[in-house]
Amino acid sequence: MLLVLIFGLLWLTAPCLAQTSAETAERYRDRALQLSRNKSWTQAIEAFRKALAIEPSDAETHYNLALTLKLEGKATGQRHLLNLALEEFQAAVRLRPKWAEARYGLGSAWDDLGDPAAALKELRAAVNLDPANVGARLFLARIYLEQANPGNAAAEVRRVLRSSPSAEAYLDLGLAETDLGDLKAAATDFRRAVQLNPRYAPAHYRLGMLLRREGDKAGALAEFRQAVQLEPADPEAQYELGLELKAQGDLAGAVAAFRQAIELKPDFERASYNLGLALQAQGETSAAKEELDKITAQHDLRTHLEQSKNLILQGMDAIKQQRLDDALALFQRSVEQSPELPAAHYYLGVAWERKGDIAQAEASYLKALELKPDYAQAHSSLGLVYLRQHDRSRAIEELRQAIQSDPNIAESHYNLGLALAEYGSLAESTQELKAAVELDPNYLDARIQLALVLSRNNDAAGAEQVLREVVRRNPNFAEAYNNLGLVLLQAGNPAAAQAEFQEAARLKPGYAQAHYNLALALHREGKEAEARAELEKAYELAPELRNAEPRQ
Repeated sequence: MLLVLIFGLLWLTAPCLAQTSAETAERYRDRALQLSRNKSWTQAIEAFRKALAIEPSDAETHYNLALTLKLEGKATGQRHLLNLALEEFQAAVRLRPKWAEARYGLGSAWDDLGDPAAALKELRAAVNLDPANVGARLFLARIYLEQANPGNAAAEVRRVLRSSPSAEAYLDLGLAETDLGDLKAAATDFRRAVQLNPRYAPAHYRLGMLLRREGDKAGALAEFRQAVQLEPADPEAQYELGLELKAQGDLAGAVAAFRQAIELKPDFERASYNLGLALQAQGETSAAKEELDKITAQHDLRTHLEQSKNLILQGMDAIKQQRLDDALALFQRSVEQSPELPAAHYYLGVAWERKGDIAQAEASYLKALELKPDYAQAHSSLGLVYLRQHDRSRAIEELRQAIQSDPNIAESHYNLGLALAEYGSLAESTQELKAAVELDPNYLDARIQLALVLSRNNDAAGAEQVLREVVRRNPNFAEAYNNLGLVLLQAGNPAAAQAEFQEAARLKPGYAQAHYNLALALHREGKEAEARAELEKAYELAPELRNAEPRQ
């Protein structure tokens, strides 16, 4: 993708720093830390970024910004903030590779994003750098447990317990001992956790589970009661209490516990099943039948939905392989299997659109939205359909609705940004494309389009900044160097532009446009012989350039 050369005089402006920049950065950091302590995450993030604008190589500021982004992301469920936190932890590690806390933070960020292998690598690095780092060791142990490696998990926890005994550590050791089959040791560990923190509900719950396996019904019941008392919103604890009460003949208590578990977790099938059995044992046959029928209906619905989802997955694979007729048939079967499933109609629309039947695609998208009015992807796809039909008002309306339905989808902001740019709303387009990049820092197309829009809006400095970040992230991306050269040329800096065009041509020797633009930069510098040589290379690679209008 090439940036179109924009005619006109563009100004590059350098940021003006205060004379006491270090003091200013420190004030921003202090303010950010105070805001973070008050859980004013958004304002804290802004203050940390202002500090980094002044002192971009301060590892601690990157680290604290990462922590704040992580906290807000976890609190609000905004995954893009977790991606941004990962980037800031990585920046801290680049600046201070031997800083154990930064490695620990990076490991936790990878775990948040579902990459346990990367998390393990960073956590191991953290404990190697700082063997006394309790948090990193316990985190490492929990990942080992998740990966069914209780031996390594137990070893890590024992190292912690030598110097820092805690209820949490004994709980983790007990879980590892349970997986290793040493139930006696596990029971001892859970009891130690309870002794250290009598109000630690997970330890009571785990001890109850273990006592049940050992046949100590009274002990198990007591522990489950304690777990529920300490953590009444835990559906699993309510369920286990119900099972124990039912086993010991307290049907009324069991029914109450199962109902509470279902209220906390409405799709809790095991709780519904045992509630039905408990009601049946009480002689409440009608209520029992209602519960058991409900389970059958839920199971049938899940079966149909699962079959439909499998058909959708097969259809998506068919689309990737350009088998559009197969994809269409699979999505149609999914709709027949589960006509109430919005995703089935949405992907049917995708298949119709790929086959060029826009009317059918529109109908499918509208049906998906009828079933799920806040279906962001359907709004976005429908908006693009309207955009291709040059129906500006409906296109913008649908694309905005996509963002209102789910503001955390980078592609929705990108699509709206493209549409706004097409209709000349460059300032608003810039905002949407920036939002797309913030949500997904690796969204290369969004960065390229952002540079294009900034350039069209006569913001050469902004476009240059975006493209320099693109080439930093993608050092072998020839087109990005070419685009950067065009922006520099626009800004009246042909010497700097020349270097970028040369790099583009080096990375991609057959890149005719890079040679053509290099010729233009050389011409601007008065180097006519070199310019002519580059122009001939461009014409040799792409003869159609001979018919292009000259650029000045």
